[in-house]
Amino acid sequence: MNAISEIPSVSNTLACRAMLVSLSISSWSGRKLDRKVTEEVNTSRGAASDAGRYNKMLLPKEALDAIHKKASAIRNEFYARTLPWMDDGQRIMAANAYLAHSQWIAKQRSEYEQLVEELLTKYPDYVEEAKQLLNGMFVPADYPPVEILREKFGLSVVVLNVPNGEDFRVAMSDAQAEQIRSQIESKVTEASKNAMKDVYRRITESLTRMIERLNNYKPGSRIERAQGVFRNSLVENIRDLIDVMPALNITGDPELDRITERLKDVTVYDANVLKASTAKRKDTAAEAQAILDSMSDFVA
Repeated sequence: MNAISEIPSVSNTLACRAMLVSLSISSWSGRKLDRKVTEEVNTSRGAASDAGRYNKMLLPKEALDAIHKKASAIRNEFYARTLPWMDDGQRIMAANAYLAHSQWIAKQRSEYEQLVEELLTKYPDYVEEAKQLLNGMFVPADYPPVEILREKFGLSVVVLNVPNGEDFRVAMSDAQAEQIRSQIESKVTEASKNAMKDVYRRITESLTRMIERLNNYKPGSRIERAQGVFRNSLVENIRDLIDVMPALNITGDPELDRITERLKDVTVYDANVLKASTAKRKDTAAEAQAILDSMSDFVA
């Protein structure tokens, strides 16, 4: 018998407001285990055969450096734009922010692919250079053809619905179906709470850092250097947080919207203005503290 509940739930709310997203970036490491050299090193040192492994760099370091840095930057920004969800690597974000998110993804994919094409263009020259760098360790078979190498790079995003206990349907008894729906609802509720905690954690850390830096700053003079110097990233980090907040407010929390509006008050001045004006530093630190205090019920 199919048992279908009509009771409103967290999972049903999130299914309408949010989506699960996962990012996959593939690349070629440009490294290769050299078993022959590994054996030679371990033997020459009188070590066990598995005491160490020698991985050789197949190309000069600069060949893949830009690609790997870009991949890391994309992942970090993806994490900033989304929230953690359970333990399977998926992330969650507000559905109404996905258009802007997909545009960002398209731009990152284009830039990533451009770097890959630049590598492939220079690949034959890098291989020739590797012959000199590796000398006796150079093995032609370690180097895939350009067509195969291109396939080792990629960037993709998968979008899924948030699990919804109310939509669970399967042929089983009412009691069994209700138990499974209850488990789904419990997991979604817990994951939702943890995700929103992550939002408030980000805000708390940014405001705490700002308060500490502004209060500890002491302007320099002709005799003494300034103490507790801070950079414009102190303000820019909060501006960045404000920008991604629409994607992070997966529950449509009006209190989070209110806090986001208040955060704009501590980003009015850049670092140079804050360093130059004691009054503006004190006012900005006081406003940051006031926002932090108003969040006490949400970060406990």
